[in-house]
Amino acid sequence: MSHLVNQVTLLQLAAGQLALSLKETEQPFDDLSKLFIEIVEGFNEIEALLSSGQYTDILKVQSLHALTQNRVKNAIIDFQFYDRMKQRLNHIMGNIQDAIHSIESGENNDDEHWENTFSNIEKSYTMREEKQLYESIRSGVGFDVAVKALVSQTFSNDSTVTDIELF
Repeated sequence: MSHLVNQVTLLQLAAGQLALSLKETEQPFDDLSKLFIEIVEGFNEIEALLSSGQYTDILKVQSLHALTQNRVKNAIIDFQFYDRMKQRLNHIMGNIQDAIHSIESGENNDDEHWENTFSNIEKSYTMREEKQLYESIRSGVGFDVAVKALVSQTFSNDSTVTDIELF
């Protein structure tokens, strides 16, 4: 492979990671915003019940408390998107730094150097989507097709992957 193709591949991997990160953060961020509004509303309802000075139905307060507590737990779980995005951005930074190093050092014509670079990138990926993106782009599918397919698969309602991903 020519050095230009390798550099383009590195940039495609970085751009693909960015595109996937942006898409992945849209819904969780919207969900978190709504959850926080609901949490504040729940606490306001509880406070209004308790400060009304009237006899308050303890079951109603307990129900509101449980609902609000569940929303807080869901919000904490939804923050996982931030960890995923941070990990991807670190990988992007590393990929771009590798490309810069290769260009500056003049090693860009050395096939062994590029194989080592891509091998290190592949080893650094821990998330399923990163690995699939890597394999697609390295196989020559191209940025647009690889990202579109991965976004479609990742965000489809009938996704076949039901694993909980720990990273």
